[in-house]
Amino acid sequence: MALRGSKSSGKRSRDGGSAKRSSREWIARGGLALGLAVLSYIGTASSLAHVVVKADPAQAHLMAPDNGVILADYAQTSFTRRPVKEANSAPANLAREALLAEPTAADALTVLGFQAQLRGDTAQADRIFSYSTAISRRELRPRLWAIEESIARGDIAGALRNYDIALRTSNDALGLLFPSLTAALAEPRIRAALLPVLDSDPVWKDSFLGYIAKTGIEPEGAIALFREGRAIGLEASEDAQANLVNALFGQNKRSEAWAYYRTFRSGARRDLSRDPNFALNTAVKSVFDWQTGTDTRLSAAILQQGNRGILDFSVPPSVGGALVSQAQLLPPGPYRLEGQSRGIDQPERSRPYWSLTCQDGRELGRIVLPNSDQDSGRFTGRFDVPAGCVSQTLTLVARSTDDIMGVSGQIEKARLIPLS
Repeated sequence: MALRGSKSSGKRSRDGGSAKRSSREWIARGGLALGLAVLSYIGTASSLAHVVVKADPAQAHLMAPDNGVILADYAQTSFTRRPVKEANSAPANLAREALLAEPTAADALTVLGFQAQLRGDTAQADRIFSYSTAISRRELRPRLWAIEESIARGDIAGALRNYDIALRTSNDALGLLFPSLTAALAEPRIRAALLPVLDSDPVWKDSFLGYIAKTGIEPEGAIALFREGRAIGLEASEDAQANLVNALFGQNKRSEAWAYYRTFRSGARRDLSRDPNFALNTAVKSVFDWQTGTDTRLSAAILQQGNRGILDFSVPPSVGGALVSQAQLLPPGPYRLEGQSRGIDQPERSRPYWSLTCQDGRELGRIVLPNSDQDSGRFTGRFDVPAGCVSQTLTLVARSTDDIMGVSGQIEKARLIPLS
């Protein structure tokens, strides 16, 4: 009973105090809800601001006015759109305000540093950019300044150190710095300083080695780098070697291309075609190797069969074009083309033919393939290379046909040899 009485009296006391506590609780809860709403808005606005800043830094700043990083981005965008050097300009004021909110806002330092450069205040620019590179390794613009500053002082090692940092920390750096670093390979001192950096196996090493071989910016410098780098195990891949040959040949440096080609294709001779059995199996072929045509309407592929290969081709009706080709540097004189085919069965006007052309476009002759049921598919013919024709291209050309099945077949062997 006492318990009931207590319960009853407690209920009355709660009834009286319940309204008071209820009011206080709702006020507290309302305040808490309001606080959470405010915090939620601030967090959401800040998150949205980081998204918006990429497209509209000014709007992002309005959404998050106290965010120093966003304000620094706004300052940099303003400066990029209209570079001004005055220390009291809007970009400068925005940059200083950003630094008050966030002392490590690198974009703000970039604005102030470039403004100092525009004013000719090199000492101030050096101090600002030095501070920027000290507080952050990931900021690309200050790192670019550090590279230029090292180059101006003739400090090759310092420039390459900053190249390395930029390439390790910024994806944008590859497109900006690879071309200039590749062009610099012509300078022996730069190659000598670069080799220890590459020997440390930086994350950008393989990308850079592929780049210098494929782009053809400085193929001779790239070849020298690989040659000098053998002491530290820096070897060019087969694909890189082929790309370097193609780059030199594309720049009309045919003798240099051939000289380098012979360093990794032993036994190559200028008076002979190469790979008569289509046995070479690499992803990238040089111009001195068999290269299948690029016309997507034609199907031509070198298929591997043990230690040999075979050229397989198929051409739809009413379509013709190059199936396979190989660059030559034949000395003047007579040459014989010989080989063997399979599966060719066409009237003479529709059969593929071999053509040898000079670098100036002159055709030195054609050798039409016989049908493969004649003499077991063997074929032979003669070309004469005149003086002044220093570079040639040997090409197998498909001719159009009215046959609904098109033209198809295989070449098992093809080689060009001197007659004398």
